[in-house]
Amino acid sequence: MKKMMFLFILLLLIGTFGYNLFFNKSIDASHSIEKEAIQDKDFLKNKQAVMYFSTTADQDLDGKGISLAVFIDDKGKAEAYRMKGLELGSLSFYENELMLVDKNTFKLVGKAYKEFKMNKPQYTGERTGYLKKEDFHISIFNTGVNKDGGYDSNIWFGNISGVQSGNIPYYILASGIPNNEVLILTQDTEKNQYALRKVLFTKNKMNVQDLITLHNPQNSEFSVRSPILSDSDYYYFILSEFIDDTTENTVLFRIHRKTLLQEKIRLATYANKQHPTAAIPYNVKNSAHIYNHKLYYINGLGEVVTFDTQSKKTNLLFTLKDAPKDGVRHNEETFFKDDSLYAVRYSEKSPEKHILEKYSLNSGKKMDSFKIKGLHGILTSVKGKSIYSYDFKWLR
Repeated sequence: MKKMMFLFILLLLIGTFGYNLFFNKSIDASHSIEKEAIQDKDFLKNKQAVMYFSTTADQDLDGKGISLAVFIDDKGKAEAYRMKGLELGSLSFYENELMLVDKNTFKLVGKAYKEFKMNKPQYTGERTGYLKKEDFHISIFNTGVNKDGGYDSNIWFGNISGVQSGNIPYYILASGIPNNEVLILTQDTEKNQYALRKVLFTKNKMNVQDLITLHNPQNSEFSVRSPILSDSDYYYFILSEFIDDTTENTVLFRIHRKTLLQEKIRLATYANKQHPTAAIPYNVKNSAHIYNHKLYYINGLGEVVTFDTQSKKTNLLFTLKDAPKDGVRHNEETFFKDDSLYAVRYSEKSPEKHILEKYSLNSGKKMDSFKIKGLHGILTSVKGKSIYSYDFKWLR
């Protein structure tokens, strides 16, 4: 009896050890960042980029979902800081201050370290960013259906002095934080209606202002393809208008800020029976940008399309070399900043697998490229869960 009990305990210990070894989701120690390091005010000084990875919301049902903020330093080396999971989580960066968000906390890194706990966990992100006028970061979450049958999108906002929360009572299809404004495109799935709204902050209180409902006489169904952008005259956002199961129009909506006059401009039509999702951008949060009176848009085929906001002419500026056409993603990301496009590319032939490239938006030429050392090792060291890239920021 004692032998059987001993054998049982031994098997239990072996099983527990094996479970923890495989499912504990530890990352390569040589590429991990400890909390003490990230609290240093000089932590960001030698960092040129950061990526956000996370498990999906369904993988967090056991409470063991994870997210990783992967920092890339000046030498191209990647290191990861581990947090709780947040599907579609994103990053906010402004003037040497980075906000990291997971399902439970906000962390401010850079100028000074500060951590805030949320009063309830969130599982799916929507948009994170910084409002210069208000001097605070914001994070919007796709919270879900509430007990009354309505929809909640919780929002948290604040700075090192403290954070506050509010609620946006809509499902958000697209969002953006251009020119110190928080803009959302909401969707009523039952009525198939889409409305552009603005989130306002007054004396640390939040409310939602209705702008306009999209004119949709054909009752088309739309899917998001870009963030919401703006200039001094217009709001812009790109949607996919479905024609059938394999064909879609990529359309640009342009709405005048004062008159609210709407324009719908077709940028392209894609038809792919084999790979119908191939044209979806690597990351719709970072797929479009306005610079010098031109709107730039990059799709999942690596095509950079421009729209001249004055002449309304469209043009295919350039295409990323060897961009995949099958819709398969390997954690590729893009990020526009000023006159440049930064792209995290995947190469099966490269030992490091991931490469960071920089392109000029003026010429379309590749200006720089380097291998990201250690990222592949970080991603493959995660065991028992699958993580995906959800955001990428260039910090310089």
